[in-house]
Amino acid sequence: MTNFSRQWRKHRTSLIFGTITLISLALSSGDITRNMQSITNIKQQIANQSEQHSLLQQQFVFEQEQAKIADARYQSGCLPIVANVYPHKYVTIVEGQILTDRITRRTLPIGTVVCDANGNTGVIGDSGAVAAIAFTGNRDLVALRLKRFRGGIYSQPIDRGEEK
Repeated sequence: MTNFSRQWRKHRTSLIFGTITLISLALSSGDITRNMQSITNIKQQIANQSEQHSLLQQQFVFEQEQAKIADARYQSGCLPIVANVYPHKYVTIVEGQILTDRITRRTLPIGTVVCDANGNTGVIGDSGAVAAIAFTGNRDLVALRLKRFRGGIYSQPIDRGEEK
């Protein structure tokens, strides 16, 4: 018993604080678990936001590259597409669309660069359909190209879907 008394006097403070600490941990284990789950959720949200931000940055870079291509196509003289019934009305081009000349009814030659009034440009691919779509938001450049083309409206190609 003397050994226990001596140990108790020597380490009394440490034993009391250790016991209090163990009791506190036992009583607050639910809070600790909830806090750890909360931290895990926050880390997951941060990771998701970071991934979304990265995807948005990649999309923005892609859009800028597309705009450069589309700008160059408008500047070099792309062929605006008009409707069959109303040749003074422009139509939107889409990927895979087959375009024909209004007068000859033949498909446009491979490599022809086409554009519309919305800022979309494309190239007639090997299949005879519009491919390699690129978009520009430069409305001034689009308007300038369409204004220059006004005199040649009646030789513009049409969309086959409008011939019905």
